[in-house]
Amino acid sequence: MVLNRNPDNFFNENEQLAFCPALVVPGITYSDDKLLQTRIFSYADTQRHRLGPNYLQLPVNAPKCAHHNNHHDGFMNFMHRDEEVNYFPSRFDPVRHSAPTPSNQAQISGKRERAVISKENNFQQPGVRFRSFDQARQERFIGRMADILLDKRCTQEIRRIWVGYWSQCDPQLGQRLAAKLQQNGAL
Repeated sequence: MVLNRNPDNFFNENEQLAFCPALVVPGITYSDDKLLQTRIFSYADTQRHRLGPNYLQLPVNAPKCAHHNNHHDGFMNFMHRDEEVNYFPSRFDPVRHSAPTPSNQAQISGKRERAVISKENNFQQPGVRFRSFDQARQERFIGRMADILLDKRCTQEIRRIWVGYWSQCDPQLGQRLAAKLQQNGAL
């Protein structure tokens, strides 16, 4: 996907988009992130409810390369099929399984439950991400955050809160952002 233009037809190209983290190319596997694991199921379920069972056949969601599947008939099906065989495996259809790809063999054990997290850690991951940036990218990030916080609709109190949030992610990030805001007389 290349985002280099505005949609010509907003409904066809935007409203019918159906992102789903369950659809990955062979060789890509999922992490054990709890949020991702729930979205693998729920996104596809939501798209089926929102757009219909054949939402992957909509031009905006369909593969851009040659593909073959056994989707046949059903609500909103607009794929022309004149083959006799619509099942797999079949001795009348030369289609075979793709070559196997390596998969994650990590063993997971324990109990999953829905519970309140006793001590949330909302700032470690953004801090690690910021520290992974090279110096130039860190400067661009701080510049963009400063531009957002310099908006005339942004109050002094909101600026202090956000500098506090970014300081919890990375103390140096908070100091550099505060310095940038002070240069512009906004803090």
